[in-house]
Amino acid sequence: MKSKKNTDRQINEDKGKFLMASLTIIMTGTLFIYFLWSVINAKYIINFSVDAIVGAISFVILIRNLKLKYNILKKYNELLNNYKFIDLSSFVICLFIKIFVKIPFDFSLVILLCSYYITKNKFYKNLS
Repeated sequence: MKSKKNTDRQINEDKGKFLMASLTIIMTGTLFIYFLWSVINAKYIINFSVDAIVGAISFVILIRNLKLKYNILKKYNELLNNYKFIDLSSFVICLFIKIFVKIPFDFSLVILLCSYYITKNKFYKNLS
């Protein structure tokens, strides 16, 4: 009985880690996409140095949280290729929309949120 309780507790902890890592991926991914857009268009918020520091820090945090997310998925024998494809395609789509489509509303955050909900629902469904 105790091992079942620990397993349930561990699953709940991993769900929390997965949730926090995914939300951090959305925030840092958005910051990094904004940085790439500002470098391509040479339009910086403050100046290049400050934007580069923010972009580099957000990229490092993004990579660390992606590793954490994939380690959690690997722990539960999930197929990582599906999740990596969803993450990579959402970031590429966001970058292309940000660079090439000149619209007043930024859809990159919406796309990253959709990617988050798809991966979260897929992960939670496979846990139950």
